[in-house]
Amino acid sequence: MRFLTNITVEQAIAHHLDHLTPEKLVSKRPLKLTQELHLYLSEHLVAISRMSGLLAAQFADVERPVAAACLSLLEGKSKFVPAAGAIAERLFEVMEGNRALSPGLLLVAVVKEEETKERFLAILKVESQPVFKEERKTSVDGEPFIELALDPAALPAPGRNLQKCAMIRGKHSVGRPQVLLIDRQARDAGVADFFHGKFLEANLCRDAHLQTRTFVREFVKWANRAKHDHRLSPDELDETVDAARDALRQKQVSVPDLVREHVPKGPAQGDCLEFLSRKQVDATVETERKAAEKFQRARVIKLDLGAQLRVPHAATLAEGFYKAEADPDDPTLTVVTLRSRKFQVS
Repeated sequence: MRFLTNITVEQAIAHHLDHLTPEKLVSKRPLKLTQELHLYLSEHLVAISRMSGLLAAQFADVERPVAAACLSLLEGKSKFVPAAGAIAERLFEVMEGNRALSPGLLLVAVVKEEETKERFLAILKVESQPVFKEERKTSVDGEPFIELALDPAALPAPGRNLQKCAMIRGKHSVGRPQVLLIDRQARDAGVADFFHGKFLEANLCRDAHLQTRTFVREFVKWANRAKHDHRLSPDELDETVDAARDALRQKQVSVPDLVREHVPKGPAQGDCLEFLSRKQVDATVETERKAAEKFQRARVIKLDLGAQLRVPHAATLAEGFYKAEADPDDPTLTVVTLRSRKFQVS
Protein backbone atom coordinates (compact mmCIF):
# COMPACT_ATOMS: atom_id res chain seq x y z
CA MET A 1 0.00 0.00 0.00
CA ARG A 2 3.04 2.22 -0.15
CA PHE A 3 3.75 4.14 -3.35
CA LEU A 4 0.35 3.54 -4.92
CA THR A 5 -0.12 4.51 -8.55
CA ASN A 6 -3.27 3.24 -10.27
CA ILE A 7 -6.14 2.60 -7.86
CA THR A 8 -9.92 2.34 -8.04
CA VAL A 9 -12.16 3.41 -5.18
CA GLU A 10 -14.88 0.77 -5.40
CA GLN A 11 -17.08 1.92 -2.51
CA ALA A 12 -16.96 4.78 -0.03
CA ILE A 13 -19.13 6.13 2.74
CA ALA A 14 -19.01 9.27 4.90
CA HIS A 15 -19.90 9.65 8.59
CA HIS A 16 -20.06 12.88 10.59
CA LEU A 17 -18.48 12.55 14.05
CA ASP A 18 -18.56 15.55 16.38
CA HIS A 19 -18.15 14.42 19.98
CA LEU A 20 -17.98 18.02 21.24
CA THR A 21 -21.52 19.08 20.26
CA PRO A 22 -22.19 16.06 20.48
CA GLU A 23 -23.48 15.12 17.03
CA LYS A 24 -23.13 11.82 15.22
CA LEU A 25 -24.46 10.87 11.82
CA VAL A 26 -23.64 7.32 10.77
CA SER A 27 -24.66 6.96 7.14
CA LYS A 28 -26.84 4.10 5.99
CA ARG A 29 -26.00 4.53 2.32
CA PRO A 30 -22.68 4.63 0.37
CA LEU A 31 -21.50 7.76 -1.38
CA LYS A 32 -22.31 8.40 -5.00
CA LEU A 33 -18.81 8.29 -6.45
CA THR A 34 -18.95 10.96 -9.12
CA GLN A 35 -15.96 11.28 -11.42
CA GLU A 36 -14.79 14.37 -9.51
CA LEU A 37 -15.12 12.72 -6.09
CA HIS A 38 -13.44 9.50 -7.24
CA LEU A 39 -10.54 11.46 -8.71
CA TYR A 40 -10.07 13.50 -5.54
CA LEU A 41 -10.25 10.49 -3.21
CA SER A 42 -7.88 8.40 -5.36
CA GLU A 43 -5.37 11.29 -5.64
CA HIS A 44 -5.67 11.75 -1.87
CA LEU A 45 -4.85 8.09 -1.20
CA VAL A 46 -1.97 8.01 -3.68
CA ALA A 47 -0.50 11.09 -1.99
CA ILE A 48 -0.90 9.49 1.46
CA SER A 49 0.81 6.29 0.29
CA ARG A 50 3.92 8.31 -0.60
CA MET A 51 4.18 10.25 2.66
CA SER A 52 7.40 9.66 4.58
CA GLY A 53 5.57 9.57 7.92
CA LEU A 54 3.69 6.33 7.22
CA LEU A 55 4.06 3.81 10.04
CA ALA A 56 3.28 0.10 10.04
CA ALA A 57 1.16 -1.74 12.61
CA GLN A 58 -0.39 -5.13 13.37
CA PHE A 59 -3.77 -5.72 14.97
CA ALA A 60 -3.26 -6.95 18.54
CA ASP A 61 -6.30 -9.18 18.27
CA VAL A 62 -8.22 -9.78 15.02
CA GLU A 63 -11.37 -10.47 17.06
CA ARG A 64 -11.53 -6.91 18.43
CA PRO A 65 -14.28 -4.66 16.95
CA VAL A 66 -12.43 -2.62 14.31
CA ALA A 67 -10.08 -5.41 13.21
CA ALA A 68 -12.98 -7.85 12.90
CA ALA A 69 -15.08 -5.37 10.89
CA CYS A 70 -12.20 -4.50 8.53
CA LEU A 71 -11.04 -8.06 7.88
CA SER A 72 -14.55 -9.46 7.59
CA LEU A 73 -15.36 -6.82 5.00
CA LEU A 74 -12.18 -7.49 3.00
CA GLU A 75 -12.86 -11.24 3.11
CA GLY A 76 -16.37 -10.69 1.74
CA LYS A 77 -18.07 -11.93 4.91
CA SER A 78 -19.72 -8.61 5.82
CA LYS A 79 -21.70 -6.03 3.89
CA PHE A 80 -20.02 -2.67 3.37
CA VAL A 81 -22.51 -0.28 5.01
CA PRO A 82 -22.97 -2.07 8.36
CA ALA A 83 -19.24 -2.87 8.64
CA ALA A 84 -18.30 0.76 7.94
CA GLY A 85 -20.99 1.86 10.41
CA ALA A 86 -19.48 -0.32 13.13
CA ILE A 87 -16.09 1.29 12.50
CA ALA A 88 -17.62 4.78 12.83
CA GLU A 89 -19.48 3.86 16.01
CA ARG A 90 -16.27 2.59 17.58
CA LEU A 91 -14.31 5.75 16.71
CA PHE A 92 -17.04 7.99 18.15
CA GLU A 93 -17.06 5.88 21.33
CA VAL A 94 -13.28 6.35 21.68
CA MET A 95 -13.50 10.10 21.01
CA GLU A 96 -16.27 10.75 23.54
CA GLY A 97 -15.14 12.55 26.66
CA ASN A 98 -11.84 13.77 25.22
CA ARG A 99 -12.23 17.43 24.31
CA ALA A 100 -8.64 17.61 23.07
CA LEU A 101 -9.60 15.59 19.98
CA SER A 102 -10.87 17.25 16.80
CA PRO A 103 -14.27 16.47 15.31
CA GLY A 104 -14.22 15.44 11.70
CA LEU A 105 -15.60 13.57 8.76
CA LEU A 106 -14.85 9.85 8.70
CA LEU A 107 -14.47 8.32 5.24
CA VAL A 108 -14.33 4.56 4.84
CA ALA A 109 -13.47 3.20 1.40
CA VAL A 110 -12.80 -0.12 -0.28
CA VAL A 111 -9.95 0.40 -2.72
CA LYS A 112 -8.42 -1.87 -5.36
CA GLU A 113 -4.80 -1.54 -6.43
CA GLU A 114 -5.02 -2.22 -10.16
CA GLU A 115 -1.47 -3.51 -10.59
CA THR A 116 -1.77 -6.28 -7.97
CA LYS A 117 -5.59 -6.52 -7.91
CA GLU A 118 -5.29 -6.44 -4.13
CA ARG A 119 -8.05 -4.75 -2.15
CA PHE A 120 -7.52 -2.75 0.99
CA LEU A 121 -9.63 -0.65 3.30
CA ALA A 122 -8.92 3.05 3.77
CA ILE A 123 -10.15 4.83 6.90
CA LEU A 124 -9.66 8.59 6.70
CA LYS A 125 -10.48 11.16 9.35
CA VAL A 126 -10.54 14.52 7.57
CA GLU A 127 -11.65 18.09 8.06
CA SER A 128 -14.99 18.43 6.33
CA GLN A 129 -14.61 22.14 5.65
CA PRO A 130 -13.84 23.82 3.36
CA VAL A 131 -13.22 20.90 0.99
CA PHE A 132 -16.42 18.95 1.35
CA LYS A 133 -19.96 20.21 1.51
CA GLU A 134 -22.01 17.71 3.48
CA GLU A 135 -25.50 17.12 2.14
CA ARG A 136 -27.44 15.32 4.84
CA LYS A 137 -30.38 13.35 3.52
CA THR A 138 -32.94 10.79 4.60
CA SER A 139 -33.98 7.82 2.52
CA VAL A 140 -37.59 6.86 1.87
CA ASP A 141 -37.17 4.31 4.66
CA GLY A 142 -36.22 7.08 7.08
CA GLU A 143 -32.54 6.18 7.20
CA PRO A 144 -30.03 9.08 7.37
CA PHE A 145 -27.06 9.32 5.03
CA ILE A 146 -24.51 11.84 3.78
CA GLU A 147 -23.63 12.85 0.25
CA LEU A 148 -20.50 14.87 -0.42
CA ALA A 149 -20.05 17.68 -2.89
CA LEU A 150 -16.61 19.05 -3.60
CA ASP A 151 -15.98 22.78 -3.48
CA PRO A 152 -13.63 23.33 -6.47
CA ALA A 153 -12.64 26.78 -5.22
CA ALA A 154 -11.45 25.36 -1.89
CA LEU A 155 -9.74 22.16 -3.02
CA PRO A 156 -6.29 21.92 -1.44
CA ALA A 157 -3.49 19.65 -2.55
CA PRO A 158 -4.20 16.01 -1.64
CA GLY A 159 -3.31 15.34 1.97
CA ARG A 160 -3.72 18.92 3.17
CA ASN A 161 -6.99 18.46 5.09
CA LEU A 162 -6.14 14.99 6.35
CA GLN A 163 -6.16 14.41 10.10
CA LYS A 164 -5.47 10.67 10.27
CA CYS A 165 -5.51 7.69 7.96
CA ALA A 166 -5.28 3.91 8.28
CA MET A 167 -4.94 1.58 5.31
CA ILE A 168 -5.68 -2.06 6.09
CA ARG A 169 -4.89 -5.10 3.95
CA GLY A 170 -6.23 -8.62 4.31
CA LYS A 171 -3.16 -10.65 3.41
CA HIS A 172 -0.04 -9.77 5.36
CA SER A 173 3.43 -10.97 6.28
CA VAL A 174 6.34 -9.85 8.45
CA GLY A 175 7.54 -7.43 5.78
CA ARG A 176 3.99 -6.37 4.80
CA PRO A 177 1.99 -5.80 8.01
CA GLN A 178 -1.78 -5.43 8.09
CA VAL A 179 -1.94 -1.70 8.70
CA LEU A 180 -0.23 1.49 7.50
CA LEU A 181 -0.92 4.62 9.56
CA ILE A 182 -0.30 8.32 9.41
CA ASP A 183 -1.28 11.10 11.79
CA ARG A 184 -0.98 14.60 10.32
CA GLN A 185 -1.94 16.16 13.66
CA ALA A 186 0.82 14.50 15.66
CA ARG A 187 3.57 16.86 16.77
CA ASP A 188 6.21 14.19 16.37
CA ALA A 189 6.55 11.36 13.85
CA GLY A 190 4.17 9.08 15.74
CA VAL A 191 0.45 8.36 15.71
CA ALA A 192 -1.91 9.40 18.50
CA ASP A 193 -2.52 6.55 20.93
CA PHE A 194 -6.28 7.03 20.84
CA PHE A 195 -6.22 6.26 17.11
CA HIS A 196 -3.87 3.27 16.85
CA GLY A 197 -4.12 2.00 20.44
CA LYS A 198 -7.73 2.51 21.51
CA PHE A 199 -9.58 2.76 18.18
CA LEU A 200 -7.71 0.31 15.92
CA GLU A 201 -6.17 -1.64 18.83
CA ALA A 202 -3.03 -2.14 16.75
CA ASN A 203 0.60 -2.21 17.78
CA LEU A 204 3.18 -0.25 15.83
CA CYS A 205 5.83 -2.38 14.12
CA ARG A 206 8.42 -2.21 11.34
CA ASP A 207 7.63 -3.17 7.76
CA ALA A 208 10.11 -3.94 4.97
CA HIS A 209 10.23 -0.26 3.93
CA LEU A 210 11.24 0.96 7.37
CA GLN A 211 13.62 -1.98 7.91
CA THR A 212 15.40 -1.22 4.63
CA ARG A 213 15.59 2.54 5.22
CA THR A 214 16.94 2.06 8.74
CA PHE A 215 19.55 -0.46 7.60
CA VAL A 216 20.78 1.76 4.74
CA ARG A 217 20.99 4.89 6.88
CA GLU A 218 22.73 3.31 9.85
CA PHE A 219 25.07 0.95 7.95
CA VAL A 220 26.39 3.74 5.74
CA LYS A 221 26.71 5.99 8.79
CA TRP A 222 28.80 3.36 10.60
CA ALA A 223 31.00 2.73 7.53
CA ASN A 224 31.75 6.42 7.09
CA ARG A 225 32.58 6.86 10.78
CA ALA A 226 34.81 3.78 10.65
CA LYS A 227 36.66 5.25 7.66
CA HIS A 228 36.97 8.61 9.43
CA ASP A 229 38.43 6.86 12.49
CA HIS A 230 40.87 4.92 10.24
CA ARG A 231 39.24 1.58 11.02
CA LEU A 232 38.37 1.24 7.33
CA SER A 233 40.58 2.32 4.45
CA PRO A 234 38.94 4.18 1.51
CA ASP A 235 39.04 0.95 -0.51
CA GLU A 236 37.51 -1.05 2.35
CA LEU A 237 34.79 1.60 2.70
CA ASP A 238 33.89 1.23 -0.99
CA GLU A 239 33.91 -2.56 -0.81
CA THR A 240 31.80 -2.67 2.35
CA VAL A 241 29.15 -0.25 1.08
CA ASP A 242 29.06 -1.97 -2.32
CA ALA A 243 28.42 -5.30 -0.57
CA ALA A 244 25.47 -3.78 1.32
CA ARG A 245 24.15 -2.29 -1.92
CA ASP A 246 24.32 -5.69 -3.64
CA ALA A 247 22.76 -7.48 -0.66
CA LEU A 248 19.64 -5.32 -0.89
CA ARG A 249 18.87 -6.84 -4.27
CA GLN A 250 17.85 -10.01 -2.41
CA LYS A 251 14.50 -10.48 -0.64
CA GLN A 252 16.24 -10.69 2.74
CA VAL A 253 19.53 -9.52 4.21
CA SER A 254 21.13 -11.34 7.12
CA VAL A 255 22.98 -8.47 8.76
CA PRO A 256 25.34 -10.68 10.86
CA ASP A 257 26.29 -12.66 7.72
CA LEU A 258 26.87 -9.48 5.73
CA VAL A 259 29.12 -8.04 8.43
CA ARG A 260 31.02 -11.29 8.89
CA GLU A 261 31.69 -11.65 5.16
CA HIS A 262 32.31 -8.05 4.09
CA VAL A 263 33.54 -6.01 7.07
CA PRO A 264 37.29 -6.52 7.69
CA LYS A 265 37.91 -9.13 10.38
CA GLY A 266 38.78 -7.88 13.84
CA PRO A 267 37.27 -5.29 16.20
CA ALA A 268 35.44 -3.56 13.33
CA GLN A 269 32.98 -6.44 12.97
CA GLY A 270 31.93 -6.39 16.62
CA ASP A 271 31.76 -2.61 16.61
CA CYS A 272 29.55 -2.64 13.51
CA LEU A 273 27.09 -5.17 14.93
CA GLU A 274 26.91 -3.36 18.27
CA PHE A 275 26.31 -0.02 16.53
CA LEU A 276 23.55 -1.43 14.29
CA SER A 277 21.85 -3.15 17.23
CA ARG A 278 21.90 0.10 19.20
CA LYS A 279 20.32 1.87 16.23
CA GLN A 280 17.53 -0.75 16.09
CA VAL A 281 18.57 -2.33 12.80
CA ASP A 282 16.92 -5.74 12.52
CA ALA A 283 19.17 -8.80 12.35
CA THR A 284 17.19 -9.98 9.32
CA VAL A 285 16.03 -7.20 7.01
CA GLU A 286 13.06 -7.81 4.72
CA THR A 287 14.08 -5.66 1.75
CA GLU A 288 11.80 -3.24 -0.07
CA ARG A 289 12.71 -2.09 -3.58
CA LYS A 290 11.60 1.53 -3.30
CA ALA A 291 13.48 2.08 -0.04
CA ALA A 292 16.67 0.59 -1.53
CA GLU A 293 16.35 2.25 -4.93
CA LYS A 294 17.99 5.56 -4.12
CA PHE A 295 20.87 3.85 -2.32
CA GLN A 296 21.46 1.55 -5.27
CA ARG A 297 21.13 4.23 -7.92
CA ALA A 298 23.57 6.84 -6.64
CA ARG A 299 26.48 7.34 -4.32
CA VAL A 300 26.94 10.51 -2.31
CA ILE A 301 30.50 11.65 -1.61
CA LYS A 302 30.46 13.93 1.43
CA LEU A 303 33.28 16.45 1.75
CA ASP A 304 34.34 19.21 4.12
CA LEU A 305 32.27 22.40 4.52
CA GLY A 306 29.05 20.50 3.84
CA ALA A 307 29.95 19.87 0.19
CA GLN A 308 28.56 16.75 -1.48
CA LEU A 309 29.12 15.01 -4.80
CA ARG A 310 26.29 12.78 -6.01
CA VAL A 311 27.62 10.19 -8.45
CA PRO A 312 25.52 7.59 -10.31
CA HIS A 313 26.44 4.13 -9.13
CA ALA A 314 27.24 3.04 -12.71
CA ALA A 315 29.87 5.80 -12.95
CA THR A 316 31.69 4.48 -9.89
CA LEU A 317 32.13 1.17 -11.68
CA ALA A 318 33.91 2.80 -14.63
CA GLU A 319 37.62 2.22 -14.22
CA GLY A 320 39.54 5.39 -13.46
CA PHE A 321 36.50 7.67 -13.09
CA TYR A 322 36.49 7.85 -9.30
CA LYS A 323 39.23 7.18 -6.75
CA ALA A 324 39.73 7.99 -3.07
CA GLU A 325 42.99 7.50 -1.25
CA ALA A 326 44.73 8.79 1.87
CA ASP A 327 47.04 11.78 1.43
CA PRO A 328 50.59 10.40 1.88
CA ASP A 329 51.64 13.62 3.62
CA ASP A 330 48.65 13.77 5.98
CA PRO A 331 46.72 10.54 6.71
CA THR A 332 43.84 12.53 8.20
CA LEU A 333 43.07 13.85 4.71
CA THR A 334 41.49 11.97 1.81
CA VAL A 335 42.28 12.80 -1.78
CA VAL A 336 39.23 12.29 -4.03
CA THR A 337 40.00 12.13 -7.74
CA LEU A 338 37.35 12.35 -10.46
CA ARG A 339 38.47 12.03 -14.09
CA SER A 340 36.04 13.61 -16.56
CA ARG A 341 36.27 15.30 -19.95
CA LYS A 342 33.32 17.49 -19.06
CA PHE A 343 33.31 19.85 -16.08
CA GLN A 344 30.38 22.11 -15.26
CA VAL A 345 29.21 23.63 -12.00
CA SER A 346 25.51 24.42 -11.71
